[in-house]
Amino acid sequence: MKRVLPAAASAAGLLLLAALAVPGPAFAPPARADTPPAAQVGRFGPPFAEPGPSCPHEAEGSTGPATAQPPDCKPAAVSVVILPNGRVLYWDGLEAMESVHYGVAAEFGDVAGMDQSRVMDLHGSWETPDPSDGGANANGYDSTYLVPDAPPPLNEVLNDPGNAPGALFCSSQVILRDGTVLVAGGTNYYSEPHVPGTPYGVAELEGLRNSRLFLPRSNRWIQSGWMHHGRWYPTLVTLANGDVFVASGVTKLVKPLYPETPEDSGRNVVQTETYHLGTRAWTSNGTGGDRSLPLFPRLHLLPDGKVYYDAGGQTFNPFGQAYDEALWNDAAAYDPAARTWTDLGTPALAFRGSAFSVMLPLRAPYAKASFLSAGGVFGTTPGSYVANPTSQIDTVDTAHGDAFSSELTGMLNNARWYSTAVVLPTGQVIAFSGADRDEVDAPGSGFPVAQAELFDPATKTWAPLASGTDDRTYHNTAVLLPDGRVLVGGHSPIGTGYGAQTEVPGGFSNPWRDPSFEVYSPPYLFWGPRPAISNAPDSVGYRGTFTIRTPDAARIGTVALVRNPALTHLTDADQRVVDLRIVSRSAGSVTVARPPSGALAPPGPYLLFVNARSDRGLIPSVARQVFVGGRAPAWTQAG
Repeated sequence: MKRVLPAAASAAGLLLLAALAVPGPAFAPPARADTPPAAQVGRFGPPFAEPGPSCPHEAEGSTGPATAQPPDCKPAAVSVVILPNGRVLYWDGLEAMESVHYGVAAEFGDVAGMDQSRVMDLHGSWETPDPSDGGANANGYDSTYLVPDAPPPLNEVLNDPGNAPGALFCSSQVILRDGTVLVAGGTNYYSEPHVPGTPYGVAELEGLRNSRLFLPRSNRWIQSGWMHHGRWYPTLVTLANGDVFVASGVTKLVKPLYPETPEDSGRNVVQTETYHLGTRAWTSNGTGGDRSLPLFPRLHLLPDGKVYYDAGGQTFNPFGQAYDEALWNDAAAYDPAARTWTDLGTPALAFRGSAFSVMLPLRAPYAKASFLSAGGVFGTTPGSYVANPTSQIDTVDTAHGDAFSSELTGMLNNARWYSTAVVLPTGQVIAFSGADRDEVDAPGSGFPVAQAELFDPATKTWAPLASGTDDRTYHNTAVLLPDGRVLVGGHSPIGTGYGAQTEVPGGFSNPWRDPSFEVYSPPYLFWGPRPAISNAPDSVGYRGTFTIRTPDAARIGTVALVRNPALTHLTDADQRVVDLRIVSRSAGSVTVARPPSGALAPPGPYLLFVNARSDRGLIPSVARQVFVGGRAPAWTQAG
């Protein structure tokens, strides 16, 4: 994409980039005659976006004339959920960053807007949920001011209410057992202090105590129980019984000082909580459940029902750091029954910042769980800034007391910061998007990584794939679709150099939010005829067996349950692939063993794939939507 430097360039951004003086390609190299075929590298479709008026600087895939007002801009897919009716729920982040004229820290506390949500289907239609912004705190929020209840006229300086007290940005989400989406946390923007009568001050991003539910049947947001602690960048993970565990986040990002609870100052939220489906209320897990963790800690549910921390998270600089960051280097497991944590060991490369962590497929006898992480930056705050190409697998042996081991794998082909990973139904993993440098350390200073790459668990190596069209660095997303393709979207950067959003020539990343999507077809879709599912149950319990009707029974190699994706900020704690043991087969069906427990497959919606053998590898079917551990709601058949 051609870069043009506008006349209103941010001086702060230009000075920052000039100081870095990092060379890079100004243009993408032309395609060569020997470009690999799609059967080797897959294929990206053209970008597409919600129809209607385009926003200033909007990227490819847009329609309609550009409008002049940034608040009209369409949302970028910073958070994405594949609903059980096949539709896609997504919402924006850093709403109205386009309105910053001089500096993010001085302006964004008051110019920030309430992030907008959308529901999309892949046939080309969009709907706006009611309300679009999630509906939290329409009448304001009880902010955690450093000087609460200041008298006039100091209240105008010290107790600025801001204009976005209930933004969806920086919340976490999971899909509950009935298909409802639970979203916890978010952002309350204000200035502290504030210059009265102006849009300037010192920005604060406060984590919310809110939790809200999205109801796919009616496309509505409703409010649910409040957490005990405000959380910005928390992580949710579904437990074996369907309840939801929350950890970390920070209550005040920029100024984490709490006069009423000084012991909580200077670090992230250490207290953990559990959301109970029966009461829709949060309860504290007690002091035994406390643990210092990074923002958006990389959490997963182990096959023994414990919550695993994979020694990684978001390194948010220059803020969000904690005085006890050294504790983040150790992997750990939380026992929901005992409500205590156990240290497991230190991974091969210790803490990874801004890298993905995904669970590799779980296979019978389901005694071990392995987790792949790659790229990011080394170390806790301030991190190493430059992305790295390293890759590792951490393994927890639940049959032997959660014994921990860690090993390095083959290197990435591209060093990548903030790359999103998708586990395919065949067990392979694809890394998408990102940048070659930390664009939170220095916004706008990185070159986008457009080329995807594939990890093969059998060889533990990465192979290059096709490249996408649009720059997707900070707040990019990628999720598996029910038809086996991958929906790639997102990109909502901070203002260049923490100043105004400024296009800088020389190959640096796009400074504007991108509301477009691209659909990537993995190589397996070009390897031959796909298997088909003729009939399968829409709900599956635990233990016992069930039968899948398929005309391709003889060539089915594996049957996989893939949890419906719910992703934000590289994090989908519930992302898991469970390979079901094939018990028997006939000419027109395969019979498989159900998951033995909710610890292996927590209650909720899954995509059921059958994968056929071929000379090149496994080829997946189009998935059937299945609910595990409960009945499928009628609305999931609405399509």
